[in-house]
Amino acid sequence: MSRGPPRRTSAPPPRWSAAVVVSSLMELTGRNTSEEAPVDITEDITLTPSRREQMLAQLGEQAEKLRSSEGWLAWLKFARRFRNYSLGNQLLIQAQQPGAKFVAGYRAWESLGRHVRKGEKGIAILAPMIHKASLEEIAEDGALTVLRGFKPVFVFDLSQTEGDPIPIPEMPPTYVPDDALFDQLVVLAAKADIATRVVDNAPDGLYGWWDPFDRIISITEGQDIASKTVTMLHELAHAFDPECESPASDKAERELVAESAAYLVGTELGIDMREASSHYVMTYGATGERLLDLANEVLMVATFLADLTSELPLPLAS
Repeated sequence: MSRGPPRRTSAPPPRWSAAVVVSSLMELTGRNTSEEAPVDITEDITLTPSRREQMLAQLGEQAEKLRSSEGWLAWLKFARRFRNYSLGNQLLIQAQQPGAKFVAGYRAWESLGRHVRKGEKGIAILAPMIHKASLEEIAEDGALTVLRGFKPVFVFDLSQTEGDPIPIPEMPPTYVPDDALFDQLVVLAAKADIATRVVDNAPDGLYGWWDPFDRIISITEGQDIASKTVTMLHELAHAFDPECESPASDKAERELVAESAAYLVGTELGIDMREASSHYVMTYGATGERLLDLANEVLMVATFLADLTSELPLPLAS
């Protein structure tokens, strides 16, 4: 798997049915529930047939947008603020409040010294219903709790509240002046049993590539410092993508996942990823159901990569 100049495919993505949207998104909303950001589940909503249809329609509309390069990048920019939420809830929040920056339940806002303004409309998302596992379930898989389904709840964005100021940290774009950040990434990679080498030239003008069998990242010499650092993030994303180890994996899909995960983590670190995102942030013709799977894989890989880079000192550069 490698990073290099952009390669586009001209085949348009096929259309996909509403049934695929519904079944895929309802399944995806349940993934990564252990990482779901806490919501005030006392503010649940009655799941009437009309509300269910409304939520599914919102999910479907947002999922449809993933089929374009612009829609995929818009989701990435939104997802970087809500990485602790499942894909389904990210899409629901984006559909109802595209400018959202920080959401919480009604009582959670009160505990933070703020209150929801009168007349504000809640953002409906799905909260996991976690229950104590039965003795049989504990014996079967050892888990003390079990997911029994989901319930719709209301959350509200910061912009819908007033009261005590809540600082929302925003990392400014970071200028990469030298090799220090790249060198730190190499050290962190080594801790994960990933070797790095810098080579004079590469096939097809590639900037870098990941060898999953020898666990080596190769970076091409001659790039500017910023490009070399971004390439290292991209190849590290490949290294944390288990699908890269399969000979049958689709190269275009793996590149989309790696570049998207690197975008999420790089922007979180404050690195300007605009140049990088232009390479592979495209949906190239995958089916809608597959795009939803890929989006969820992006969040998984980004979580692993963020855990690795959490050891980096901040600010990264001056």
